Amino acid sequence: MIDETESAAVPIEPVPIPAVLHSFYEDRPFRTCTRCGESLIHFKEGFRISKNFRRGETILEYALCIPCLTRMIDEMSEESKQRHAQYQAEHYRGVSGFDECALCEETRAGVRDAEYGLIGICQGEHLADSAMICVHCMETMAELMSEETRRTWERFREENFPGVPVDLEPFPIGHAPRML
Repeated sequence: MIDETESAAVPIEPVPIPAVLHSFYEDRPFRTCTRCGESLIHFKEGFRISKNFRRGETILEYALCIPCLTRMIDEMSEESKQRHAQYQAEHYRGVSGFDECALCEETRAGVRDAEYGLIGICQGEHLADSAMICVHCMETMAELMSEETRRTWERFREENFPGVPVDLEPFPIGHAPRML
């Protein structure tokens, strides 16, 4: 017979946002949303940090509050939303962390040109979930974007990262429905 007290869920201790998700350019944790400029720590819905790396260097980083991320998703074409949802439904592996791709079996150590993206879903000063996306999966998702969605991403880039090549990263959408 199983003792019910033994099977009760043990509360998970909050994990601080790891340094790899801190802003490389500001040498500290992200404080404000890249899109709206509001303080991230105060969003009850949380926020998402996205960082892309190539050969050990940070090539792009940003943090979006969940309301801004949701608005960006709303700005995507229906075609892109459907394609991304289907791709994610078919490939999402249910893994968290930064060691292996959430969409395929590629490891961080094995990706081409050491190019990958890291995503952290955060609440206050804590990491709620995380994922790594390899360059191959990022390229595949970029190919799924409609022209309308590409223009939305180009606008986001032009407004927030002047001088950064538009094709540097696919549209900043979560890697799986729960990572919105």
